[in-house]
Amino acid sequence: MARSLARRALPAAVCLLLCLLCLTAARAEIHDELPCEDWYRRPLLRLTAFNTAQSDCLLLECGGQRMMVDGGSAPFREDLKGAMEERGITHFKYLLNTHFHEDHISGLYWLMRYGFSVDAYLHPYSDAAVDVSERQAETIRQAEKSGIPTVQVFHGDQLLLGEAVLTLYRYDDVENTNGRSLVTRVEFGDASLLLTADIIGQTQRWMLENLPSEALKADIVKAPHHGITPMVVEFLEAVAPQAVLITNDDSRVDKGRVQLESREIPAYYSGEGTVVFETDGEDWYIYQLEGRF
Repeated sequence: MARSLARRALPAAVCLLLCLLCLTAARAEIHDELPCEDWYRRPLLRLTAFNTAQSDCLLLECGGQRMMVDGGSAPFREDLKGAMEERGITHFKYLLNTHFHEDHISGLYWLMRYGFSVDAYLHPYSDAAVDVSERQAETIRQAEKSGIPTVQVFHGDQLLLGEAVLTLYRYDDVENTNGRSLVTRVEFGDASLLLTADIIGQTQRWMLENLPSEALKADIVKAPHHGITPMVVEFLEAVAPQAVLITNDDSRVDKGRVQLESREIPAYYSGEGTVVFETDGEDWYIYQLEGRF
């Protein structure tokens, strides 16, 4: 049985979010080499996009807390386990599933099965919707077996990860699993990320019509649906990213790559090697790993 995440239980997060939205003029700057000598002595937000080919496997870290936003496809489960062990990670505050497709949910199931401890498994589905997907039902059964609480999250919910504020968005009225996937906005100081899962053009237009412009604008955006199709032009313009993460191989992306190149927006392909985005809330440092997961 899924439990609802009570929005009233997080007043501090709501207040902090409203304060952050008021500071819309400031944006973080992006660097491809360390912006300062004491970088790693500062409080940081880090997003690691693991190399899981055409799938989403995203690790967020802030303030000593960690969470996954999706977990990639099953063939990468041993690599994912090894990557966590290499980083000394044994516990997650959250495992967040944006939607139940195999290339997003499978790694989360395996992290639970491998014995990683988790405060809560978060997903957007009602009990009836869970029964539609065997993958989701299997994952929830594993959470229960592992003693991990399962929590249904909703459009507008906020979460805290260290000092980072996460806001969840979801368009419920579209008849498409990708279109209903969760979008996660992450804010840390003046820095922002927009993780768009697999949302389709219809969802992007709904966000344009129903969310304030401040909720869309972000320094970094993860291209929807692995960059397979280009973003709605108005959506891309509203986000106005300084860099784009594409969870795919360069060779599998055509129109999406052309769209970004024509606007001189740098793109980072996690299918070419794990990509790391770090910020102290003022600057971004981006680098890509070679020969490693």
